[in-house]
Amino acid sequence: MLAVAVAGVALSGRAEPSPPSQAAAELVDSTPAPGERALAARLLAPCCWDQTLDVHESEVARDLRREIHARLRRGEVADAIEQDLVARYGERLRAAPSSGTLGKVALGLMLGIAVTFLGIFALLRSWRSSAARAAPSGGAMAAARDEYDERLDHELRERDA
Repeated sequence: MLAVAVAGVALSGRAEPSPPSQAAAELVDSTPAPGERALAARLLAPCCWDQTLDVHESEVARDLRREIHARLRRGEVADAIEQDLVARYGERLRAAPSSGTLGKVALGLMLGIAVTFLGIFALLRSWRSSAARAAPSGGAMAAARDEYDERLDHELRERDA
């Protein structure tokens, strides 16, 4: 009887493997999905709002990382997941504000700088061309000085006399 019980226990251990635990299943599917790390780095842990999900070690952060991983594996888009999580936890979940207004201000500032530089370039170019037109050539300048010198000399002679 004892031998039958020992044989039954020995066979039951070999007959059917035990189902994998949840930890083993996580190890098998632990390769990050494309975009998973980037998404976790853009979101704050809602338990303390202090660190991003990719580095924070709380139960809430781990749950959200698992949810993001599973949803990305199912084929959901990272932006849609982010919008859903922001809808649940609020705009404060984002580590950096959305680039809507900030992006428009930056674009306007860059365009303003570009227009300013183009204006300065055009102004300098026009100054250079007008200076080239206004400056007489060497021979014409010598002739103009000669006429002036002659006139000045003539006036000085008349004054002395």
